[in-house]
Amino acid sequence: MSLAVWRSVMLSLDRMASRPGLPMRLGRQVPLLSHGPLAYLMVSSADLRQALEGLVRFAPLRLAVLNLRLRARGQHVELHVRPLVSLGDVERFTLEFLLAMLCKSIRDLCGGASRAMKLHLPGSMARGTRIWAEQGVSVAKSAGWPYFSFPGSLAAMALPTASGPDRLLAWQACEEAERHRGWSPSISSRIEQLFRTGPSTNYKLEQVAEQLGMSRRTIARRLSAEHTSFSELVDASRRQRLLRRLADRRSNPIGHSLTLAEIAEDLGYADGAVLGRAVQRWFGISPSDLQRWVDAGLALPGETSTSVSPKAKTLAPEVVGRRPSRL
Repeated sequence: MSLAVWRSVMLSLDRMASRPGLPMRLGRQVPLLSHGPLAYLMVSSADLRQALEGLVRFAPLRLAVLNLRLRARGQHVELHVRPLVSLGDVERFTLEFLLAMLCKSIRDLCGGASRAMKLHLPGSMARGTRIWAEQGVSVAKSAGWPYFSFPGSLAAMALPTASGPDRLLAWQACEEAERHRGWSPSISSRIEQLFRTGPSTNYKLEQVAEQLGMSRRTIARRLSAEHTSFSELVDASRRQRLLRRLADRRSNPIGHSLTLAEIAEDLGYADGAVLGRAVQRWFGISPSDLQRWVDAGLALPGETSTSVSPKAKTLAPEVVGRRPSRL
């Protein structure tokens, strides 16, 4: 639906509304599975955070007028929502509709989100707190644009529908949907996908160049255009992979779990000493101290706000710079 048609429809609905809260009520009628391959990507994710990462990555397939960002703040995960284009006189109606749709999708995905999730709204939108409460959504005031917040424990909770193979198929279906629309995934996102699904040998540029069918020089040039580098992507992937392995050790302390030496090998390091130096550089503490931080569920040392895949663009540069024309 074009923005012009959307505006016409929203204005007509707004005039017809006999009481406030219509956009929220309409948004909550949209089921998660109506979002096609993006919905299946979220449903098959390992946990809520991974599902939200997929939502952020492929949001333009369903939410082309919104910019979504995932941030870690203390012991909470936040999903920030901001319009990409000016929505004029239907901005509030559109935002309330899309926020309610996101609420519905998240609650369909993770039942525990209903009690723990909080929607932060700017003052102009927070007047609808009572209506949001009727929808079962807890609301707080925000100084800026809207965002959702989740406890870190909820974000890390395993989803009952998780399936690695299904998620890979859904990811490929989302990429195919991008290609069908004439979009090209960024080289950063393609490399990050190889890191997520492949062995530690993928941390070698030669290996990645072979799998992508490109020269090392071409990869370096395209990454530079996306304001990142291969070494930065490797560093970010290893850091994330390490935290997942430490979380696995925490959730499975008695059964088989990787030793630090095995984690070092999994991350493509020669030995535990090299891993130790990397952990010191990332967090300023030793691996054993980091394990204790993870076990205690504490915010990571020095970490205040990060976004998911900060170096990877959702779309290729030529598409990122293009003004979205569809909702």
